[in-house]
Amino acid sequence: MNYLQLALEESFFAVGISRPNPAVGAVVVKDGLVVGRGRTQSPGNAHAEVMALRDAGELARGAALFVTLEPCCHYGRTPPCTKAIIETGISEVYYAHADPNPQVRGKSRGILEAAGVKVYEGKDACLRAHAESGWSDSCSAEGCMTLAPDESENDGSVVFAEIERFFEAYDYFVCNKRTFVEVKVAVSENGFMGMLDNRGVPAPLRITGQGAACWNHELRAMSDAILVGAGTLLADNPSLDVRYAHGNSPVKVLWAGHRKFTESEISGLKFFSCGNGADKENAASLVFTCVEQPAIKSETILLSGNTFEENWTHMLEELSRRGMHRLMVEPGAHLSEKIYSGSTAQGEKASPLWNRLDLWKSTDPSVERPVAQEGRESLLFPGLPDSAVAKESAMLGPDVLTVYYPG
Repeated sequence: MNYLQLALEESFFAVGISRPNPAVGAVVVKDGLVVGRGRTQSPGNAHAEVMALRDAGELARGAALFVTLEPCCHYGRTPPCTKAIIETGISEVYYAHADPNPQVRGKSRGILEAAGVKVYEGKDACLRAHAESGWSDSCSAEGCMTLAPDESENDGSVVFAEIERFFEAYDYFVCNKRTFVEVKVAVSENGFMGMLDNRGVPAPLRITGQGAACWNHELRAMSDAILVGAGTLLADNPSLDVRYAHGNSPVKVLWAGHRKFTESEISGLKFFSCGNGADKENAASLVFTCVEQPAIKSETILLSGNTFEENWTHMLEELSRRGMHRLMVEPGAHLSEKIYSGSTAQGEKASPLWNRLDLWKSTDPSVERPVAQEGRESLLFPGLPDSAVAKESAMLGPDVLTVYYPG
């Protein structure tokens, strides 16, 4: 067990609630026991540290605080968390990720240490956050989580990498005032992304296995919004939920393009079954469209750009205005090609329309069997963007994940 891993798990439940503030998790530990847990609340309400300290009560005095992000040290909508930490008598603070906000970065540590609080940060904090008390290398009890010293170091390194990944979109948002776009695609061994039925209509085709599905749902849980195109919506009728992961559900976004939806289509699609409520800023679903959609009751935003790039940029500006840090995109072949081939001007430089590409490739030959049946036509992966550079790779069951960033 790693206490910062527990704090990260808390932070997943703050996604979508805390925005535009970062989703942060915290735990208070005393004598090897977790005595307080907390996550960031909606803007103007308590941050994760304060929630965890309140949960711990008097047990916070002399305890250690483990928090995913550097505690704030300035007055905003709420008093600084460093003030609450000092006043409650916390003796040690471990935070995994430095806040990119210049009002905070590097300042909190000095404030806390000046008050006599020991502070550990970054990878060092994650390595030290490993719970050692009560664990024995000789333990044989069922479910015992015994880790050797080298495994303990590995555990902390993995937690640090997971937290860095979690805050990747927040860092980008703070520095660029723009939503981070993460694209997830799945491709068969021979490059199929989907198929058409005998009428030429997109039909469902499951490409990856359960392991990749669980990974995908965890990515959904850490995203503010998840987007699909009209073709994917009609072919797969996805619910876009997080049933294989723990955390808040992202806002569902439809890129309708020039596809006009009928009432009969809408009645059978899971996307439109979620309510929107009265709060437009926290709508459960959004539709971005280039044509009027009189049959759609979800919040609809009409785009009037002359090109796909212009409309995509306008959509991101709207999501950024709503404080969304990460947009997860699950495109079909057509939308993939549009995203990969497009670019937008950022000053004097042309920038791609995406920030991270997660490409899953199946090695299971049976995936393509439905395509071969009855001569169905396949939808091919349009190929990697010209600027894509591979940074990471991993295998989960029969599926290989490669992560790309713009070069």
